[in-house]
Amino acid sequence: MLTISLQCIKDFIILRMGLFYETDYWEMSTAFDMVAVPMYAFILTELVRPGHLTLRSMAWQELPFVLLPVLYIITNVSWLFYIEVAWAAIYGTTYLIWTAINIPRYNRYLKEQYSYTENINLNWLRIILYTFYIILGLWIFDSLAFHFYMECVYMICNLLLWMVISFFLFRHESVIDELSDWTPEMNAEDLTIDNSLEKRIEELFVVKKVFLKADLKLSDIAKEVGSNRTYVSKFFNSDSATNFYSYVNSYRVAYACTLLSDSSISIQDIAIKSGFSSGSVFSRVFAKHKGCSPSSYREKTKTEQSI
Repeated sequence: MLTISLQCIKDFIILRMGLFYETDYWEMSTAFDMVAVPMYAFILTELVRPGHLTLRSMAWQELPFVLLPVLYIITNVSWLFYIEVAWAAIYGTTYLIWTAINIPRYNRYLKEQYSYTENINLNWLRIILYTFYIILGLWIFDSLAFHFYMECVYMICNLLLWMVISFFLFRHESVIDELSDWTPEMNAEDLTIDNSLEKRIEELFVVKKVFLKADLKLSDIAKEVGSNRTYVSKFFNSDSATNFYSYVNSYRVAYACTLLSDSSISIQDIAIKSGFSSGSVFSRVFAKHKGCSPSSYREKTKTEQSI
């Protein structure tokens, strides 16, 4: 955000000095603006692979976007500017593909940690990804065919994009905090699950019915059984042949089935009583597990009981 603010101040000075339509000044200014391109990639990386970035990898990615503008100013060779624009396009496209591949992977990983979808539905991340790429396309077009109004469109779109990003980052912050001390690599393949852990987890679900807690997380289970998330995650993902999200919801659906036999309870109330965050989530998960809607299941059960 500091980089973008400095860019705005710099562009304002250029406009005030009447240098906007001086090709050399504009290209030099735009060349230095490209230092922000990897920063967009860093945000995407941190969103789909929390903790993956290091200062060293960030420095290496920034290096070409610093060296090329410096060389361009020293030599005043115009093709260096076009090389930088081409590199920005290649770099941005590479990260578009990389992020698109890693979003489903990250979504699966989140389902290993959470029993609910609030704030972990990554459709918003796809929107940000494609918006980033649109902004990159506008910026490249603006760099090659500079025009005052094109610059205004680019800056306005950039502002709107960051408003959207800030909104979703705020919502996703609790998820990032939960994963701050956990990475998928910690889930070692050679871990063995003892029978006592399996029994303690089963007791939590069968006797204490922890699945009725709508915001249940893997870390909550680990704390209850006196273990760590590495072992508990191993239990759900390998020994139980499912992920935490599906495991918890299977208990919720089974509990909801017992409530559906009572026609005096509304579907919405059953959803909340069963640990689901909303009626829509309940209907979607129930249909996935039972192959029909909750209301259809209720009618079917009522018919079977009357026979």
